[in-house]
Amino acid sequence: MQEKKPTKNYKDLDETITPFDYAEWRGIGETKAREIFNSKDFPRIKGTGVKQLADKRAVLLHDLGLEGENLQTVLQEIARQII
Repeated sequence: MQEKKPTKNYKDLDETITPFDYAEWRGIGETKAREIFNSKDFPRIKGTGVKQLADKRAVLLHDLGLEGENLQTVLQEIARQII
């Protein structure tokens, strides 16, 4: 399988992203991006029906593998910056 080059960088993404955006950012196919979006632990926004949406910050933290106390610390810092 040939790897694709990313066509978008994180800064260029909208605040909410779709599998298509994720594919462009990560340099993967759209089918693989949808598979990742549908995985159990992926941080999709709930209550959007058939639309597949995720907050780009939550996706970045997920992709970095942050969890537990480290995740909480980062989320608190993000919240401070937003407020």
